Amino acid sequence: MVEEKQQIALPGEKLCVLEEFLSGKGTKTSVDGTVFATVIGRVVFDRKRREVHVEAVKEPDNIAVGDIVLGEVKELQTRSAVVKILGKNGKLLKHHRTAVLLTKQGSKESLGRHVSVGDVILAKVTSIISGLINISIWEPGLGVLQAVCDNCGSIMTCVKKDKYNVYCPKCRKFDTRKMVNHYGNEKKLLSWLGLTS
Repeated sequence: MVEEKQQIALPGEKLCVLEEFLSGKGTKTSVDGTVFATVIGRVVFDRKRREVHVEAVKEPDNIAVGDIVLGEVKELQTRSAVVKILGKNGKLLKHHRTAVLLTKQGSKESLGRHVSVGDVILAKVTSIISGLINISIWEPGLGVLQAVCDNCGSIMTCVKKDKYNVYCPKCRKFDTRKMVNHYGNEKKLLSWLGLTS
């Protein structure tokens, strides 16, 4: 068992038994009543609450269904795209994750009509199956936050011309995206990147 004065515990390390302290955050209890650590961190014995918990050294970047994520489109195919998740719920992740974006259910349009490689998007996590994160941009308020021209790599501006809604000022190409309402709002993008207060 861990001594009360010990500072750091490793996952699976025995901390105490339920008769001594109840299981708190960062711990679990086995069938025989032994409390053990589930994360690497500092062990805290709360005598007042009769609880032991482990303060994780590094909080894991867990992604859950329903999270709103900031991502960059890395690869694009007709019906799907590979997206690198940069942040979730307004905070950057320490470790990037990979997700899959699929075309709108029932749509016969190519996904390339809505996103392009290099675009920064806001999406919602719809499911996680065997570690595979699926995301969607099809709800209102989600979509491309910043579009990148697939011709020259420049940032595109918002326009309204015929069926097009983005324009590249460098190579003068018009294109379409499924955009967020605040498309091109630099403050929103910077706040997602953690660069503003």
